[in-house]
This record gives sequence, structure tokens and C-alpha cells, in this order.
Amino acid sequence: MTQIKSGLCQGVSRALTIANSATGRKVYMVGDIINNRHVMDEFTQKGFTVTEDLSEIEPDATVIVRAHGLPKAAYEHLQNAEILDCTCPKVKKIHNIVEKAPGRVIIVGTKTHPEVIGTLGWCKDGIVVESFADIKDIPENVVVVGQTTCKQNLWDEITSEIMRHNPAAIIHNTLCSAVQERITEAVEIAKKVDVVVCVGDKKSANSTALFNTCKMHNANTYFVSDIEDIDLLENVTPDEAIAFIGSASAPVSIVEKVHDLFCFQKFLQAAKTEIENFPYERNHHSPIIKEAIHDLFEQNEGGKRLRGALIKLGALAETGTPDGYLPVAYAYELFQTAILIHDDIIDRSHQRRGKTTIHTKKAAVSPLLLAEGSGDCNSNSLQPKESDTHFGLSRAICIGDYGLFLANKIMAGAIGGNTLEALSYFADIQLATLEGETLDVTLPYRPINPKDEYDRYMDTVLEIYLTKTAVYSLAGPLKLGAIFAGASNELAEALFKLAVPLGIAFQIKDDLLGMYGEDKTIGKPAVSDLLEKKQTLIYGYAYKHATDGQRILLDELYGKTTATAEDLVTVREIFTATGAKTFAENNIRRLSGESLQAIETLNTTDTIKSLLKGLVYYQTARRF
Repeated sequence: MTQIKSGLCQGVSRALTIANSATGRKVYMVGDIINNRHVMDEFTQKGFTVTEDLSEIEPDATVIVRAHGLPKAAYEHLQNAEILDCTCPKVKKIHNIVEKAPGRVIIVGTKTHPEVIGTLGWCKDGIVVESFADIKDIPENVVVVGQTTCKQNLWDEITSEIMRHNPAAIIHNTLCSAVQERITEAVEIAKKVDVVVCVGDKKSANSTALFNTCKMHNANTYFVSDIEDIDLLENVTPDEAIAFIGSASAPVSIVEKVHDLFCFQKFLQAAKTEIENFPYERNHHSPIIKEAIHDLFEQNEGGKRLRGALIKLGALAETGTPDGYLPVAYAYELFQTAILIHDDIIDRSHQRRGKTTIHTKKAAVSPLLLAEGSGDCNSNSLQPKESDTHFGLSRAICIGDYGLFLANKIMAGAIGGNTLEALSYFADIQLATLEGETLDVTLPYRPINPKDEYDRYMDTVLEIYLTKTAVYSLAGPLKLGAIFAGASNELAEALFKLAVPLGIAFQIKDDLLGMYGEDKTIGKPAVSDLLEKKQTLIYGYAYKHATDGQRILLDELYGKTTATAEDLVTVREIFTATGAKTFAENNIRRLSGESLQAIETLNTTDTIKSLLKGLVYYQTARRF
């Protein structure tokens, strides 16, 4: 059971509304408008320039003052600029108090916090007090204010000490009630649940205060900044009562992203366990065939089981229960393993899922055959020969074919709402995948020059992405699960269409990882795409926008059969310098956004929508 509690405080919400209204040739932000890096990423993507150095700001520019405020001198420096003042009204109130103070001002807070620095800049005579140690002499006409996000207990202790020394001190309780109310509410929730997930930015004082307070009342409290931190929740189970609580500076969209990704990952883990426990007889009377079956199923172990999980999700979208989905999911996973065996031959890959690929195995007698006690095991006919390579390739093709045929047999034996139509659609997916693979194999040998025929090149690559990846990896399994469960044509097609943009984004992400990932994270040699001369949108963009010198290097290194790690670094540098990496990242963002919009209009339950959104975040944020 999970629950979400979030929402920006009024000051932050007001600041973001004002900032988002900014227009003009050049827009500057003086520091982070709020302490949340994801919000700031959105503004920098809009072209806003973030700086702490006022001298960098051009005359007549539009300047956004952050929610924490600025010193008085900053406004004087920016008097010729168009200022959009996003200072929180509660912080403005503190500035007015300290500016009019008749004597010394004591600010209770953190000396390095931007709000405190700004407030100090409005004082004629001010000091910052972080602890008792900072309290030395207290003059008579002292005015005391607090950082809006100051901890309540610290404020109470220090102001009590000041009043003890000087009862005439003027105390203004300027702590933000919204922050305190959020913490108080969070404590009550923390006491009632098994796990608390606090979502906020680690630079944010109110986020840190929320986490520390919840941790005092619930030991199973986690601090998560965004979906990149989701691994922190690896040992949390969906059976536990979990509260996702956003700080006052954490947009609800980020809290929901964390929640949705968590729910999808747990759904994926559960489906993976079910699929891997599917009982299937793997025996055979022939030791040689038994060995081949053993290698097939061994290669089938260790995958993420994403496609099988999506079949379950597609079935759930219609019926709310995935009854009978397991043989279909298992068959699909076996189909994937089978075509990957063939794909490894095409790509000349020596590793898959951290294991030696089947086609690289030699013709020597296997331990499995020896264990069977075959009378031919010691014959010279089974000893390694010069034809080992050909044997490995031939045997891998046979094993891959076996996996394909076996997958169809298992699928045909499944009992569901619409097994025959599901089997027919499964054949469609297989054909589309093969069409994409054929295009992918052919393009390097019948190349289209991206410099001269850029649009044709990109359209061809997109066709590969659609058939080989989008249909096979995401859209196909979702639709297959829905068809098997007897879903309406409208729902099955809607699931397919929402997954297509994500499937293309998935492949672009895969290409990025193929160029910028490491062996241990992507499960294959990092130079694989380089050796293969893989035709991708990133390569096409880089080649089109490269200088003549960069293009010469790409011609030399991209597809070089003896490419080294140093060659890979050179190609990476070209991809980055030409803007190809940024081009890919922008397209991933755009396409995943299209899928998220389509999910909102889907005619299904909120639970399914949450899982589908989690799928989007899972694909776009993955590191492997």
C-alpha cells in the first residue's frame, strides 16, 4: 500500500509562476530560484542563464530574483534591468523588519544559506547565529529574526537563551508555517507506515529537515532526490505500507515520478520471479540435443524479463487480473533469447548477459556430454578442429531456431481469452522484428551517406527502430498481453500507440549506452557498436554536422574491425562535439513525453496508468 503527500508551498509556487512568465532576448537567474536541481534543469533547457556573478548580466536583460531573495546592494546594481522579483513574501517581510531595525539584528539560521545571505544584506548591523557558541554579547535594542526554514527546536532554544540575557529583545518569529506544518503532518504519517520516502533536494534546508525529522520517528526513512536514487529502495517491498512525502520545494511531479517508477520496478521484479519459475520440461533422449537445450535455457537466464512483464501489464489493463499470462510471457522471453543468439552472430559479440555467447563455443566435448556417458565422447571426431568457428556458428543458428520454434509451441499451448488471435499477432511481431533486423544488417553494406542524403538516412534508421525495437521490445508485448486477455481492439491499439514513441526513445537510449556505457553495465564490450558500424540516429547526426576533419576520423574509425578503447574515446568526443549526444538526449525527452501524454488519455485504471508511467521513467533513466 502506498500513499503520496506533496505540494509546493505558496512561496515556491508563486516564484515558479513568475519565472515561467519570463520572456525576452536574454533571461538571467541570480542563483537557483529554488533548491531543486530538476526545476533548475527545466529553466536552463529553456535557455535561461543562471549566474551568481552580477557583472555577467547584460544591460537591459530580464533578471529573475530567486525565492530566497538577494541583498539590497544587488537591486541597486541591477537598477537598469527588468527585474522579476520571485522573493518569497515571507522572506520579503523579514527584509522589511531588519531594514527598519533600530539596532543590531540577530538572524538565527545557516550562515551559508542564500536566504540568510540575502537577509544579512538588508541589515545595517547584523550577525548570524547558528548555535549557542555564536551568542556572545547581546545589546539592548536587539531584533531577532529566523531563517524561514530554521529548525523549530533550534529557534526555541536560541531565542529562549537570548531572552534570558536580555528580556527586552524584540523577537520576530519568522519561521515558515508551511514548512513546519508539512513536517508535523509528515511525522504523523511516519508513525503509521512501515517505510517513508522523503523526496527533495539535498541542498534544500526544508528537505533535509523533513528527512531528519521523519527519520527520528521511523527508522525506515529514505531520502530520494529523483528517480536516479531509486536503487535506495531496492529492499523495500510493495507489501509494506509506504508513504512518499515531498518537501515544500519538491514539485509533486517529481514525487509522483519516484512513486510510479518504484511501483513499476516492483511489478517488474514480481513478474521476473514468476516467469523464471515457469515449469518447463527441458529433457531429451539425445545427449547432443539435451546439451543444445541446456545452452539455450542457460542463455535465457539472467535477463530483466521486461517484455514478459509488459505482457502481464497488457493483460492487466483489460481484466485487472493477468490469469494465464505466464506461458505467453515465457514464450516471448524465449523468443527474445533465440533472436539474440542470432544477433550475437551478426554483431560478432562474445558476451551476452555477462556470459559467453553460444556461437563462440568450440567443438570440444562438453562436460554435459561426458556426464551422459556417450560412447562417442572420446572419439577423434568430436575433438577440436580448424572448423571450430564454423561449428560454433552453425550450432548457434540451430539453437536459435530451436528457441524460436519452441516459443511458438509454448504460445500455441497457452489458454487465454483469445489465444488464436494472440498467436497470430505473435507471428506479426516476429516478422516485424526480422524486417528490422534485415534493414539493420543491410544498411552498413549498402550505405546511405548521411552528409548527402540526411533525411533518407534518418528515415531508414527510424524504420529500423520502429520494427526492430519499438514493436519487438515494448509496443508488441503490451498489445500481445491485451489481445491474449481478450481486450477490446481500441484498448489494445491504444497500448500499442502509446508505447511506440517510448520504444524509439528506448533504442536511442540504447545507442547512447552503446557509445558511452561501460562493459560491466551494458553486458557486452563497449566497442561493439563501433566494430559493427551500427547505423544510428546519433551517428547520422554526427556525420552530417561533423567538420571535414571529424568526418575523416569517423570514416576511419567507425566500423574499424580492430577498433580499440582509444578509438572509442575519439568517436565519443566527435559525437559530443557535433551535438549528436545532445540531439539524442533531446529526442529521448520529447518521445517519452509523447508517451506520457498518451497514457493520460488511456481508458484504464489509475493503477495501470501509474505502472505505464513508471515504465517510461524506467526506460529513459536506465543506465544499462
